Amino acid sequence: MLETSSPALPKLERSQTAESRNLRQGAVIAVLLAVAIGVPQFATNQFYLHLANMILLNAIFAMSLGLIMSVGQISLGHAAFVAAGAYISALAALDFKLPPLLGILLAGLVTGFSAALLGKVLLRLRGVYFVLVTFLAGQVFTLIALNWESVTHGANGIVGIPAISLFGFPLGTRLRFYYFALGLFVLVFAFVWALMRSQYGRAFRSIAENLRLAEASGIDVSRYQVIAFSLGSSIAGATGAVMVHYVRFLSPDSFTFTDSIAYITILVVGGRHALIGCLLGSLFMTPLPEALRGLVGTQHILYGVILLGMLLFLPEGLVSIGRLFSRGSSRGTR
Repeated sequence: MLETSSPALPKLERSQTAESRNLRQGAVIAVLLAVAIGVPQFATNQFYLHLANMILLNAIFAMSLGLIMSVGQISLGHAAFVAAGAYISALAALDFKLPPLLGILLAGLVTGFSAALLGKVLLRLRGVYFVLVTFLAGQVFTLIALNWESVTHGANGIVGIPAISLFGFPLGTRLRFYYFALGLFVLVFAFVWALMRSQYGRAFRSIAENLRLAEASGIDVSRYQVIAFSLGSSIAGATGAVMVHYVRFLSPDSFTFTDSIAYITILVVGGRHALIGCLLGSLFMTPLPEALRGLVGTQHILYGVILLGMLLFLPEGLVSIGRLFSRGSSRGTR
């Protein structure tokens, strides 16, 4: 007699579904990377090339924040670590003549270590309390940068920050910096992708889904949250240092609470449960204010309407568009 069902069939179907999903994601990433490499050939206007650079950097900022959110915490002070990294590298280059690449490395190490120390205290808080404390920490850092004029130059800011030089090759132009930013994005993307598929990533997801159950399962919640907070802040600090060597100017207004909100918005709009969502969110959100800049008086209204529409019709972010099309096609074939 032939068996009509088998316990192995659901597992086989799940494995095939996961494999096809990975293939689709790999194909999308390959296409996006090919397009990204060819962008300078089509972006004849320097402004568009600058916009492409900002898209890549904002995507990295969103990925770094996504690491912190992967353990169930939302930080409203993420821009403070970005600013801290920027100040460390800028001052190291100007006052101590440290090469920018070493300054970027130093910024990542210092912000990561500082986040680990702060995380041991702050991460004891849960939910809205952690959100409020990170908001206050970000505001305090901005006030320190504004009032500690002997170091940060206060509201006047720091000018003349040197450009990054790679093996004696200066990256002072937008085109040269673009390929550096693209390489940095690929490096961070690969690191976070590998991390989230390791035992650390599995622990992060368990904590985010059910903290009490994770604790009962023997997961050291405090340790893994500190690791995620430290890594996310370290990436943010190093990328902030990269950005300041690109813009070559820094003031207390360069990275504020508004930027922390922007990183969260990029994550939500792109889809915070998928790594590629950081890039999709940045591709959509970074050029949006520029596209609406000419609409004086209605710019902020339209911006809010667009964001509201995204949240209503695509609650899982832009990454869910592919799933919507696949569902529609599967229904059509039935």
